[in-house]
Amino acid sequence: MWRRRLILILTLIAAVEIVALGIRGFLAETLITPLLYLVWGAVRIFESIPQGIIWLTFVLAASIVALVSVWGGRGNDAHHADADAPRGRVYEWQRLVALAQRHDYSRWRLAQRLMILLAETMAARERVELRVARQRIATGMIDAPQHVIDFLRAGADSYRPRRSIFLQRGESALDVDLDQVVAAVERLTRGENRE
Repeated sequence: MWRRRLILILTLIAAVEIVALGIRGFLAETLITPLLYLVWGAVRIFESIPQGIIWLTFVLAASIVALVSVWGGRGNDAHHADADAPRGRVYEWQRLVALAQRHDYSRWRLAQRLMILLAETMAARERVELRVARQRIATGMIDAPQHVIDFLRAGADSYRPRRSIFLQRGESALDVDLDQVVAAVERLTRGENRE
């Protein structure tokens, strides 16, 4: 049994070596030699050009690059000034809502931030500890629809990706209409009851 496998393996190795030697000669004749001739010809043509022309071309190219970078930079000053401008809370919330439309992680992050905002507001309004306000949200002791409570609970838990190589994307508490969630949280932060 072992001898038969050993003979089979040695035969395969010998066949692969013979094919490799034939390919190496074929590649040398059809690919490598013409490429070397092409490189040799390009070098010969380059060496035949006077050095002054080469230096002139190099200096002109460097000057063009320098001028474009000096003049081109002024057109982008408004863009850079906007990028460096301080951003406030509204911008960060707007960015988070926009990202939540596309990514599961951003939805979870939005749920987390909304839950923290609601807990802080409830704690300040009702004069309780933040821990107690979070516990009220987590147990569903708030006047909100069940899907909003589930969304906020998902923000209290750690993030778990739903995608897998083998499994399809499952249902999650994060799969809700964000407009409804934001409206419910706004109503709760104002202290209004559900209609």
